[in-house]
Amino acid sequence: MSQFHRLIYIDRMIHEFGVVTKKQVADEFQVTIWTVKGDFRYMKYEVDAPIAYSRQKKGYYYTSPDFNLFNFGHEKMFLFFVLLKQLASNRNFMPFDTSKFIEAIKNDVDPEYLKLSDRVSFELSEFEYPDMAVFETVIKAMQQRNVLKLDYIDAKGKVSKRSVEPLHIFNYQGKWTLLAHCRLREAMRMFNLSRMKSVVSDTSRKFDRNRHSKTEIGNFLSESFGIARGKEKETAVIRFYEPTTHHILDQKWHPEQKTDFITEKGNNIVQFTLPVAKYEELVGRVLRFSPDAEIISPPAMRQMWLDKLKAARKKYK
Repeated sequence: MSQFHRLIYIDRMIHEFGVVTKKQVADEFQVTIWTVKGDFRYMKYEVDAPIAYSRQKKGYYYTSPDFNLFNFGHEKMFLFFVLLKQLASNRNFMPFDTSKFIEAIKNDVDPEYLKLSDRVSFELSEFEYPDMAVFETVIKAMQQRNVLKLDYIDAKGKVSKRSVEPLHIFNYQGKWTLLAHCRLREAMRMFNLSRMKSVVSDTSRKFDRNRHSKTEIGNFLSESFGIARGKEKETAVIRFYEPTTHHILDQKWHPEQKTDFITEKGNNIVQFTLPVAKYEELVGRVLRFSPDAEIISPPAMRQMWLDKLKAARKKYK
C-alpha cells in the first residue's frame, strides 16, 4: 500500500472517531512507527493539515473539525479509475495498450472502493472508430516533423490530394480530428481521421513546428469547435418545457451559460442563455429534445430550427 492509502485512512479515522494513533496506522498497513511519523509530518508541513497530537486522547486529531484532507479525494480517485478503465476498453479513445498505466492508478484507489468498480459505468453516445494505422502514422509524423501526404475525402465525398503539416490531434464529440497547416491552402485546416483514404509520412520533407505558435493553435481550436466556435458571437435563448425540464436542469452546454427557471401559465420552463457563433451544432442538440424544446433567438437560428422541423415533417408525414 502507498502513502496515499495511509493518508486516506488517517483522514477517515479522524473524521469518524475524532482521533487516530500511530499504532493503528502501523498495524493497518504493516509498516513501522517511523514510517507513520513521516506521514503525520507530511500532512502537517507539506499539506498544511491542522493536525496535532493530544496527550489526553493519545493520538492525532484535527484542530479544525471541518478540515477535509482530500475533499472526497478517494471517491474522485475511484471515479477517475473507472473513467480511465472504461475509456481504455474503447479503442477509439485509447488506441494503445494502457494496462500498465491503469494498474498504476489502481494501486492508488482505496481497495474498498475497487469492490464497486463493476457497479459504476458511463457510455459515450457518439464516436467514430479511426484506422489505427492512420492514427499511428499521424502521431509519428507529428513527433518526427514529417509532412503528411493525404488522399482526403471531403463532406461531399470528393477526394483531393493534400500535403499537410500535422500540428495538433484531438477528439471532439467522439471524432478524432487533425489540425494541420495545409500547404495547398497555406493556412490551418481541420482533417477528420476517418476521412483519410490514405496517409503517408514523407520522411524527406520536414516542417517547422514554430510556424504557428501554441497561442495561435489554441485560439484556432477554441474558435473551431464547440457551440460558440467562431469570432462573431451572438446570444442564444432556448426554452425547455415539461417533461424535458426534469432532464435538462443540471446540464451545462457552455461555461458562460445562464440558466433561468420560469413559470408561465402554470407551466415550468427552463431557459438557457448562452453564446453561439455557428448554429448547426446547437440546432442539432435542440432537435434531440423535440417537441419539448424551442429556440427563441437569435432569429436566424430559430428559422434554421423551424426549417429542420418542417423538412422532417414533410419527409416523414
